[in-house]
Amino acid sequence: MKNTQKENPCAAGLSIWEKYAADTKMNRRICCENFWGKGEHLYKDELGWACRTEEISEARSFIPKKIFQFNIVEFGWNISFYYPENDTFYGIHTEEVPVVLKKLPKIRRSLYRGLESDGNTHRRGWPLQRFKSREELWDGIKINGKSLEYVLNHSYIMGLN
Repeated sequence: MKNTQKENPCAAGLSIWEKYAADTKMNRRICCENFWGKGEHLYKDELGWACRTEEISEARSFIPKKIFQFNIVEFGWNISFYYPENDTFYGIHTEEVPVVLKKLPKIRRSLYRGLESDGNTHRRGWPLQRFKSREELWDGIKINGKSLEYVLNHSYIMGLN
């Protein structure tokens, strides 16, 4: 006699919802393997402003320049980000004049890159560029010859504070 029952998704120890999630999981491209820990990768879809829904809604825009203008220039947040293309953590500290773009220090040794920096722009770092005001940042910052828009769109934005 043939078994006509469909395979039970729970037979493998998965709930129906876990089975559905596994079947519909989108193909994600890994940007940095084991960034947060073993098997915990940084994915390309996590780069740029895409995961920063609060900042997008407050700026009322999906346009990177407008999001930056609202949060950094107008509101005065500091921003920290990891730029995978040169494997460096950066911070823009806006609370003092001159405004400083700096390379952030590693605060601890770790096998996993994402745990080496806490993104705190108040800590000491290596100043790379100085600006008289926050208004100069968007057009003035260049990292490896790339515009700030390009760099932020290809970076993991760690935090705004």
